[in-house]
Amino acid sequence: MVVSCFSRPLVADIKVPGSKSITNRFFPLGVLCTNGLTITDALESEDAQIMRNALMKMGAIIVAGDTQNTWHISQGRFFEDNADYEIFCGNSGTTIRFLTALCALRKGKTVLTGVDRMKNRPIGDLCNALEQMGALVEYLENNGFPPIQVTPSAHMASEVRLSGALSSQFFTALFHIAPVQGMNISVEGELVSLPYIDMTIEILQQFGVQVENDEYRHFTIPKQPFISPKTIAVEADASSASYPLAIGAITGGKVVISNIPKHSLQGDAQFYEKIIVPMTKNGTLEPLGEIDMEDMPDVSLTAAMLCAYAKGYSKITGLSTLRHKECDRLWALEMNLKNMGAKVQTGNDFIEIWGDPANLHGSDIECFHDHRVAMCFAVLGCVVEGVNILDPECTQKTYPSFWEDLAQWKLLSEIK
Repeated sequence: MVVSCFSRPLVADIKVPGSKSITNRFFPLGVLCTNGLTITDALESEDAQIMRNALMKMGAIIVAGDTQNTWHISQGRFFEDNADYEIFCGNSGTTIRFLTALCALRKGKTVLTGVDRMKNRPIGDLCNALEQMGALVEYLENNGFPPIQVTPSAHMASEVRLSGALSSQFFTALFHIAPVQGMNISVEGELVSLPYIDMTIEILQQFGVQVENDEYRHFTIPKQPFISPKTIAVEADASSASYPLAIGAITGGKVVISNIPKHSLQGDAQFYEKIIVPMTKNGTLEPLGEIDMEDMPDVSLTAAMLCAYAKGYSKITGLSTLRHKECDRLWALEMNLKNMGAKVQTGNDFIEIWGDPANLHGSDIECFHDHRVAMCFAVLGCVVEGVNILDPECTQKTYPSFWEDLAQWKLLSEIK
């Protein structure tokens, strides 16, 4: 699909769909609440559907509410069913990681698998932590990677050591199940993506769960009940908001996202202040210089698009986790930007960009089935002719209406 260039700046007040990260936290937490949960404003996407289908297959009861994007959740037979199941998680990292831990509380065995790319996404650190607790985790193909089989233990230990180097989602997975029996989690090495840890802790507080955080080196979660808030709303997705914000900046306009709260739970909500403001402070798009985006890696791809179009040097660091996402995102950025004529270099955890709009030209964009690669290059396609997204359907993963919304944003720019 060739992206249509904007002929005028985008100046608009825009709303984006619900957060994927929060939606896929609320569903398993709803199953952990003995008296159920109603979720409103949930994201309706491929990832959310995969999570719902998995939980329902294992006995949870999840039904649609009377209003759009509302779901009612109850435990059903989830924790009593001793049947063995095979659960397909697609390429949803939140689903396979959160369920790996949750399935340690089931009575039956659970095989968790996914698409070919999922089988290359490491999960060994989380599995090691569960084995320290007493669960049995078997790798069915390659050590440290899905597919895995989780067999619970009747007696689970509470002392756990977990590496923080690869993914904060491993910690979130343990935090979800920790209140059932109590848990002390020690962090080995550096803990990445701290805003996601903060988000999980804040969400757990809404369920009456207290987490003691000792400077991100040790977490203590006493045994305690989940207290359902009965009804809970999902924030708008700050990662998805980065695309219209960037389109506003790159076209010379300005976008305001009206449905993200001022005190958002999401680290990516910093994108406007940390990326858009410094790059547009003098009325034109300027290079970013050097910035550490470890705390918001998902939107670093969007920032890279702005850097490629801003004349000058930019370097984004702290991106080691991008190597282990839906694809190797640093490689995808480097390859596609070079194909568009940009001067780019990547390392283990950084990307350097020597931006110059005069060098950019249209190209086929290989997305590697990664929704964020498709959407970030659509930003460049708004100002560079001939940007052809080869796999536009991959945005179904987290933002199914993206292309319709992009067309609407273009229309808005033309009628201003």
